[in-house]
Amino acid sequence: MLPLLLSVTLGLGVWLLYEGLTNPTSPEDRARRRDERLQRLEDFLTRAGLHGVAPRDFAFFALVAGALAGVAAQLLLGWLLVSLMAAALGVLAPVAYFVRRHDRRRAAMQAGLVDAIGQLRDSIRTGLSVQEALAALARNGPTVLRPEFARLVREARFDGFELAIGGMQRRLADPVFDTVASTLRLNERLGGRNVSQVLDRLAQATRSQRRVQDELRASQAHTVLSAQIVAAVPLVLLVVIRGVNPTYLAMFNTLAGQTLLAGTVVSVAFGYAAMLWLTRLPGEPRVLR
Repeated sequence: MLPLLLSVTLGLGVWLLYEGLTNPTSPEDRARRRDERLQRLEDFLTRAGLHGVAPRDFAFFALVAGALAGVAAQLLLGWLLVSLMAAALGVLAPVAYFVRRHDRRRAAMQAGLVDAIGQLRDSIRTGLSVQEALAALARNGPTVLRPEFARLVREARFDGFELAIGGMQRRLADPVFDTVASTLRLNERLGGRNVSQVLDRLAQATRSQRRVQDELRASQAHTVLSAQIVAAVPLVLLVVIRGVNPTYLAMFNTLAGQTLLAGTVVSVAFGYAAMLWLTRLPGEPRVLR
């Protein structure tokens, strides 16, 4: 165990040294990258449904969850080293949950946006103005987006269309709506008769992209379910056997036994994370903010 730890530490040190020598960055570049990472984290939390939650608050919540998981493992198993590993997994559990929630909400949001774009295009073609078409979406649009469109219409009356569409763009934090918002904002500033054609092309492109993503998500769901079963079975069996016949697992009461168990937990967690990483769907970056 110790030689492996020293080898990993040495490899990490060599990699950090190489990065520092080959990719020197100025303080301005580091500050810009830090701001970009923070913005991506805030967008992630927003799309996961955690509106107004700062990354620091989410990190504190994850630490509390890890502490509770460690205490629960210590009460159930009584193995200190394994409890520490459970605490580490408890820290990662909220992250894994909200990653899955983020993916589900984003899929539902983009599916609703595809329908909303088509309805907006059809309403404009029938002779309605953009504001009237948005008001119609607040009443008859996709269910998942009706509250947002209702808020957009309400804020547009008091604050103006530019500020209202910008607020909805920040709340959704979605690249598809970024394009829609930029199109509507440009039409509001310059006018024109081609907004329905732009929305039509955007709806066709987004619908085609959604079909591909739906097929990929269907394939991904089977892989994720298999990974969850493979990861959960040994942990559940360990807890059950510990509760039914503690003496059967007496060999793990020693430091060597607990180290073996901790290594097993790490390998299971690493394999599960690798499975999720390999089956993840590429996310479209936000370009138009």
